[in-house]
Amino acid sequence: MNKLMVVLIISLLGLLPFVVDAAGPSPTSEQAPEQRRLLTKDQIQLAQERLKAEGFDPGPVNGVLNPQTEAALQRYQEKQGIPVSGALDEATLREMQLSVPPTGTGGR
Repeated sequence: MNKLMVVLIISLLGLLPFVVDAAGPSPTSEQAPEQRRLLTKDQIQLAQERLKAEGFDPGPVNGVLNPQTEAALQRYQEKQGIPVSGALDEATLREMQLSVPPTGTGGR
């Protein structure tokens, strides 16, 4: 019986990396890939400047979404009462009064 339990536990532990991969990244760990393509370096830099002016330290104001910028975004979002994602999502851009990039890629 003990050997069966050990084999079962080891088998389940062996599956753990697959379960974690299937879950994907957490919502706050990374900007959505489609959003990274839509935001320009200038837009990200404007957001960093706005965060800095509001008293949140985004790290270097260089137009690059880095972990420090994402942490500052989370604190800003929490303070403003909007969903906390750490991303420059539509709600955050609107709250910052920055232009929201178009969502579609196709024209008419």
